[in-house]
Amino acid sequence: MNETDSPGPSVIARQALLKLASLRQPPTPDNYHKVYEEIAGKPGSRMSVSTSNTLSSFVSDFPRHTQELRDLASKFEEALQNKDWNEYRSVFMKLAGLATQSHSGLNTDDIEPLYRECSWGETIVRLLKQLESNHGKVTIARKREGLNRVLTRFSTDTYQLQKTLIALMESWDVLATDTAKEIEIVVAGTDDALLPKVKIGPYDGQGQSADTQLPQSYTFVNDITIQLRELLIQVLEHVASVKLNDETLSNEAINLSRKVRIIESKQEMQQFALEFKQLLEKFEYCSEDNARLQRGLLRLLDKLLVSASELLSEDEWIKNHIARLRETIICPLDKRLMIEVENYLDEIIQRQSIIKRNLGDARTTLKEMVTCLINNIEELSDETGDYHDKIERYSEQINQTDDLSMLNHLLVEIMKDTRQMQESTQNYRDGFLAACAEVETAQEKIVQLESELQQMSEKVHEDHLTGILNRRGLDLAFEREVSRAQRQQLPICYGVLDIDNFKVLNDIHGHKVGDEALVYLVNAVKNVTRIDDVIARYGGEEFVILLPNTGMKAAIEVLSRIKRDLTKKFFLHEHKKILITFSAGVAEYKQGETQESIFKRADEALYRAKKGGKNLILEAV
Repeated sequence: MNETDSPGPSVIARQALLKLASLRQPPTPDNYHKVYEEIAGKPGSRMSVSTSNTLSSFVSDFPRHTQELRDLASKFEEALQNKDWNEYRSVFMKLAGLATQSHSGLNTDDIEPLYRECSWGETIVRLLKQLESNHGKVTIARKREGLNRVLTRFSTDTYQLQKTLIALMESWDVLATDTAKEIEIVVAGTDDALLPKVKIGPYDGQGQSADTQLPQSYTFVNDITIQLRELLIQVLEHVASVKLNDETLSNEAINLSRKVRIIESKQEMQQFALEFKQLLEKFEYCSEDNARLQRGLLRLLDKLLVSASELLSEDEWIKNHIARLRETIICPLDKRLMIEVENYLDEIIQRQSIIKRNLGDARTTLKEMVTCLINNIEELSDETGDYHDKIERYSEQINQTDDLSMLNHLLVEIMKDTRQMQESTQNYRDGFLAACAEVETAQEKIVQLESELQQMSEKVHEDHLTGILNRRGLDLAFEREVSRAQRQQLPICYGVLDIDNFKVLNDIHGHKVGDEALVYLVNAVKNVTRIDDVIARYGGEEFVILLPNTGMKAAIEVLSRIKRDLTKKFFLHEHKKILITFSAGVAEYKQGETQESIFKRADEALYRAKKGGKNLILEAV
């Protein structure tokens, strides 16, 4: 190029000032640099001298302790020599990719496709196709929302706008092809955040993404908002699925769950909040109605129990169970309480069925006896009447004859009828005695059934597998032993045992072997404990040992003997030795303490024993 074709710097400077004046723009360094570069025919991406000096200081201080950093520093220096913003931006993007890779394990190859070069025509065509395509959970509304944010944020920077649009479309593609990944493009609110935020993968469970996060304040709020919206939708759908008395309430919940999905403005949010508040008020009123209905049903049940107790006042067993049932339903209802109420009702119904059957048998026996008695009396009366008539006839015949042979004949007839009458009377007597024997047999049967019923009542308090007390039996034993300890001012200890690695034993050898191991442990406990000691199965592989008249030191010694006894022996299964061990916590009873309280203290000690390596016995605090 000739000198005439390339004006000198002074000429370009004068022309730049004239153009700024004609454009009526202030002669700021940025405006002057931009016009100067245009007149000089240089690309607009070149940086000014002041900027170049500032960045030169930055590059000179850039770290070079790794080969990657030395390569980047060389490219920074090359970009500064050329005074090219595009080159500098490219190197800076590689630096950001390197930092991202070292922080979250992402490859720069995973990020580069988001920023590859593409013409505006290709970008727009691809954007139109992506808006119409199906991308799984990314709805068209969410696509438009993201697109509007990008257009608003980068409307003055075409270069960054194109890069961000490409990144946005890439996020839709990845989310559609891999549902396990969560990719989100968020426009930050600060001027320094020129890059979109790319988030790939689920949260790590502690509120942080496992991937790169560029700036976090807006993103965190946006993530929380989306999660809260999904949770609110689930709550509303659950409310709608519950069988409520008011079908209208369910329909309103369904409608609100649909509305919350499409909220896009502040006005729509305010309207939703108002309708949601109204739904909560209706739901609260419905809950109060259900609570009142529940209390009413309990009052009706209590009245029925009072009436049944008065009708069956002669049966002390049923009266006691009805009294316990009434005491139970007074307490706040929960799952365990409902099971106890159901068990009480089952026992009462079972007892009533037995009584009804006994009464039926007794009634039948009594009817048969009365019928037999009436028949016998009628027959006896008939025969007695006939005998009386015959005796009168014989008396008349005797008075009317003096013939000896006739008198002899009449005497024979009288003796014959008398023997018949005697035999009939004997038969009636035997019948009465047989009926009495049947009544006695029926009475003995009733007594036997009552004894069996009492035994069955006692069995209700036993564990069917091990033969020791169950939870209900433990409750009664605890009340009894605590009352005795308080009267006699004696100590009492409460131990909770749990078989170590019981789940592993079940998984490897099966539940049958697990049940046999439970019985094996119970037998080992019985071999060491006294007759007065109470052993109960609390649930699963957990047992309770109640030790009356025993202090803490002696209680730990008892459990230690059980542990030593188990370690000396082996549980055999298919001729294989299996070592059974347990962990335990022991608590000494405190004055006025409930069973729930002392169990909690012993159970906490048991938990510490499990955490401390198992096969331990620890004292409760």
